[in-house]
Amino acid sequence: FAGAATGPWDADVADFPRQAGETGDSARIMRAVEAAGRGGVVWFPRGEYAIDAMLNVTNFTSLQLHPFAHLKAVKPLPFVLTYNSREKGISRPGTLNLFIRGGDFDGAGLASCVHVKWRHHFTLSDATFRNGLKVGLQFGDEGQTPGCEMIVNNIYCICDRPGMAGNVGFLTYIGDSHFTDMIVVDYTVGIRDARWSNRYTRCHVWGGPVREMLDDSINYDVQGGSAIFRDCYCDTGKIGFRVDGQCRISGCQYFSNPIFKLEDITCIAHKQGHLIVDMGLFVKTAKNVKLYDGCGDVTWTNCDVQGFTPEETPWNGGVAVRTRS
Repeated sequence: FAGAATGPWDADVADFPRQAGETGDSARIMRAVEAAGRGGVVWFPRGEYAIDAMLNVTNFTSLQLHPFAHLKAVKPLPFVLTYNSREKGISRPGTLNLFIRGGDFDGAGLASCVHVKWRHHFTLSDATFRNGLKVGLQFGDEGQTPGCEMIVNNIYCICDRPGMAGNVGFLTYIGDSHFTDMIVVDYTVGIRDARWSNRYTRCHVWGGPVREMLDDSINYDVQGGSAIFRDCYCDTGKIGFRVDGQCRISGCQYFSNPIFKLEDITCIAHKQGHLIVDMGLFVKTAKNVKLYDGCGDVTWTNCDVQGFTPEETPWNGGVAVRTRS
């Protein structure tokens, strides 16, 4: 990160200062993106960036940001950043292996953070999505076929200010993708999957410090089909998993931290589709907790339920459930 001369990038935002009359940094950032050109890489050094107009990357440029490059909305905007690289006449988005890596994208309660659409095999990693007004990180758009094969790793979505209840930390309308090591804190809906065949591994959704975010909270809202969750953690939410399609939940846990005094909890709310729950751990820490509420098309295998009575533990033929008081 020493400087543009030694970096593996094509343009350095530091080389594009504000021009006369500019009070924010959006215009100079877009000049750097344009200078990098198709398939180039733009470097964001450490520092504060005042985003006064939505950044809209459309030229297949990848973005490499210092961990302390803080892009903060300073006025109402749809998003801090959109990444949209669709070419006319190409049904599938072209140019593989593009990426956004690093950075701290801050909606500041004025904007959602980042929206990526019309991408195929795109990597997003090592980034923070803070105080998104409606969404922290979004892939695709409702009702479209906007891409596939997103690779997402080591992201952090967090709200640390009041007045934003009802937002979503991570939202995807893109399928056939892999999402690993994601942490979502105090967004009302942690992760919402609205596509198909996505895979989630070691994701942790929790709430509580901003208490208003818990009132209608859902840790994982699974609206798509054929999703698989492995080793994921529901940590304090009114609903742990809300499942509205075929789904497998393997090695996952629900636990509500009693210091937040959350009641009327449902660990799994199951609307439709066959659900497989195996090797799960579900802990009852309040009086009004349902382990399962749903259509009944579910197979339970080798689950550990703590604090639930046998009458509160759902099971059917062939189920192996271990209950501990």
